[in-house]
Amino acid sequence: MNITLSPTLSYTQNSQKTTAFTSNFRLNGTGQRPNFTYFYRGDLKWRSFAKYLHRHFADADKVNVYNAACSDGTEPFTLVMSLISKLGQKKAQKFFPIEAFDLNKYLVNEAKTGQIPLLPEPYTIVDILRLKLKNMFLEHKFLEYKKIRKIGDVVQINDKTRKHVKFDVGNVLTKVDEMKGENAVVMSRNMWMYLNEYEQEILAFKLGKKLKKDSVVVLGKYDIQSSKAVELLHKNGFEETYIDNVFEKMK
Repeated sequence: MNITLSPTLSYTQNSQKTTAFTSNFRLNGTGQRPNFTYFYRGDLKWRSFAKYLHRHFADADKVNVYNAACSDGTEPFTLVMSLISKLGQKKAQKFFPIEAFDLNKYLVNEAKTGQIPLLPEPYTIVDILRLKLKNMFLEHKFLEYKKIRKIGDVVQINDKTRKHVKFDVGNVLTKVDEMKGENAVVMSRNMWMYLNEYEQEILAFKLGKKLKKDSVVVLGKYDIQSSKAVELLHKNGFEETYIDNVFEKMK
């Protein structure tokens, strides 16, 4: 496939449409994040996924984990918490650091601080309960709740947890060229529908060429419902696993 990336990619344009909202939600007096993403998002069974990764990459000394469209950091931090909770700090180390990136510079800068505003009311209580129930009986302390001046109530990811994620600004359509292909995990969840069909074909083709056998791609439910991601992954050598929305490179 001869690939030429246009300077006016729909993925970039779609991201820019939301930038005005996401870059101002702390400036409008609410101090709350928009509720388009959240910790332990329900279209992935996080504990089962952590156990699957441990078994699947049992013989690997290092696993290269990438998180495309990482937004405010809730997804990569959820993966860090899930891996450490399930595997323990020592066994989870080979999956770190997670390389997370997003087109939205504002959200990337916020993710780096580890200060993530609670969901807007009335979802705040759900946000708190979800995190507390997941972390209540763990020996590892990943976060605390704080009130930050001019921001309001936030989840503060502690430094020990935050160091396991490396954040950057980037477009998945070009970032994939920089990925290490062996023992790779690419989290590309709920972002394929922001690509036009040509861009979806480019991404799936590049993933198929870059990733080696047994590498993993993870989708979100909206990718499956509203894009050609599944069809294109099949076309480029990936098959479903026993974990919903998780695909393996077969050869």
